[in-house]
Amino acid sequence: MSTTDPSPNRVSGSSVPGKILVTGATGSIGAHLVDTLQARGAPFAVMCRRAEQRDSFRARGIEAVEGDFSDPTSIRNAIPGFEQLFLLAPESPDQYHQDTAAIDAAVEAGVRHVVKVSTLDANPTSAIPWARDHARADAHLAATGLRWTRLAPGAFTKNLLELAPAIQFGVLPGTSGNGATSWVDVQDIAEVAARVLCEPELQGDQVGRSYILTGTHPLSFPEIATILGDELGRKIRYVHLPGPVMYASLRLSGLPHWQARGLVRQFVDVVRRGADQGRVHTFELDELLGHRPRGIADLVHSHRADFTRHR
Repeated sequence: MSTTDPSPNRVSGSSVPGKILVTGATGSIGAHLVDTLQARGAPFAVMCRRAEQRDSFRARGIEAVEGDFSDPTSIRNAIPGFEQLFLLAPESPDQYHQDTAAIDAAVEAGVRHVVKVSTLDANPTSAIPWARDHARADAHLAATGLRWTRLAPGAFTKNLLELAPAIQFGVLPGTSGNGATSWVDVQDIAEVAARVLCEPELQGDQVGRSYILTGTHPLSFPEIATILGDELGRKIRYVHLPGPVMYASLRLSGLPHWQARGLVRQFVDVVRRGADQGRVHTFELDELLGHRPRGIADLVHSHRADFTRHR
């Protein structure tokens, strides 16, 4: 589609989308999505839980409404007036109920299209809480009759930042052995979400549409250690930890029981054993972005100071 079309009903080469409500706007994906939508001139607002967040967005010239995933009434009050919903509830033990409450509110408000961030390893019988909750919420959304688009990304490269203190000392700990999975950058996910929200031809029809977003080819933790070492200019050694030891270290880092247990199951089941599409790799992300997806080396370039020991 020509980008020189003088019609006022164009946004970055595509027709102006229906007004969008962005949830999760203060998170890593949502923050990038807000920047991208603003750059495109798309009509949107963000949903904020706290007054100071709302005021901060408004100071940037961004419309903001109040809404809290833990309060279904506030969600129902926030959604009317929007034609599209970007749905990204916070990871929590109550995620399924929060997702479905927002979906039901979207149906009630007459929203015509929902873009939901799911996960590559979504499975309704998974031992991983968020993978199970995403699968159940995805099914709930598909049953509503709404037009929907599901984004299913692989592992987030940014999660390696949680291991930065160990990497500073030349160690990459994990419990996935030589198992491999695809890794994707959150900024790439946000760019895809913006395209889907702004370009109707990419959206799901009444049957819905899913995009599998895998940035890198499947990489094991030993391979990631090599990439980190090459980029940082020093030896990084992968250290395999038994599941219980990994769980204990995650708990000591401050993670709650449900999240630490889920992460260990994800490392073991999805990464080490390849369950639930853990080793799937597609080129959908490359095609949607129109450029090479960001990988582990790009993460290091953007966060070199986090991986470097300061003496």
